[in-house]
Amino acid sequence: MDRWADMHLHTYCSDGLFSPEEAVQRASDLGLAAIGICDHDTIAGLEDAIAAGEKYGVEIIPGVELSSQFKGRDIHILGYYFDFNNRPLSDYMKLFREERHKRAAKMVVNLNMDGVQINMDDVVEKSQGKSIGRPHIAEVLMEKGYVETFQEAFHRFIGYGASSYVEKYKIEPGGAIRLISEARGLSVLAHPGPIVTDEMIVDLIKNGLDGIEVIHPNLDERRTSHLIGIARQYDLLISGGSDCHGGRSGDICMGKYTVPYNVLQDMKDRKSRMDAA
Repeated sequence: MDRWADMHLHTYCSDGLFSPEEAVQRASDLGLAAIGICDHDTIAGLEDAIAAGEKYGVEIIPGVELSSQFKGRDIHILGYYFDFNNRPLSDYMKLFREERHKRAAKMVVNLNMDGVQINMDDVVEKSQGKSIGRPHIAEVLMEKGYVETFQEAFHRFIGYGASSYVEKYKIEPGGAIRLISEARGLSVLAHPGPIVTDEMIVDLIKNGLDGIEVIHPNLDERRTSHLIGIARQYDLLISGGSDCHGGRSGDICMGKYTVPYNVLQDMKDRKSRMDAA
């Protein structure tokens, strides 16, 4: 029987809607053999996800998605199978959570200056103690009646280029790759669209990149084929997943973008060789 893995999911520990257990239960209902929990700049949901995986019979791929920027472009680096207790990685994620809080507070100030009367306490309450992000601000804007939809909140107020938008804290992609490498993990370039040139990918490979995400809702068949060619040329791992956040855009895409289990097995085999070296 074919076995499939969705290697890129988010929970409410970053900007998803599902709890770790809800994500695992849905994966089980869909018949997925394995899922990757890759919350943004936090591993807060991994322990609960692993426990739920044992309960529902779903293999959990421990992951994280680190935010970075290169030449003015957002570049996300996925980390897999790293040491949870690695101090530099833990310290970075703590710093990033603090910077996310500061960023949200600045956006609330900007909104207030534009006549939108919400406060930071409302945003913190929406986050329920998790890492604060723009989705929580959007939820408050909807609750207060300033917008009708999640998408409208981003378009009018907090999306790229909108009046209250504030840039987020980022590191260089090479720094993100090094953090993952030092934590004995594998680094994978997340959903590289056409704006990520082949030259940029080669530069990341020189910095130690281990793989490329080739299956993703934002990648068409032509782009997927091109990325697989690069992976073969440079002996890179491949990965893929739905990048499901729980349906904030109206579509719960978990399980619609998957890779065969042997793709995951290749990753685990390389991790084993790395650990044995």
